[in-house]
Amino acid sequence: MKKPEPEIIPKKENAYKGFHYTVTDEQIKQHQARSIKEIFDWLQKTNKFIYAVQTPEERLRMKRAKNE
Repeated sequence: MKKPEPEIIPKKENAYKGFHYTVTDEQIKQHQARSIKEIFDWLQKTNKFIYAVQTPEERLRMKRAKNE
């Protein structure tokens, strides 16, 4: 029998919040100079980092968000 999935409730302190950042023209030029392999390596490292710092509940929330 399949175990029921826990209900995921967003943190109240994060309601209606987003994030932003600025990118300089120099940073854009540096990124454009990267090879496809360098970009994919960077993406893979970023994904591994995010997975390492996520709780199981956060992973489930992200999985559900991707499937919707």
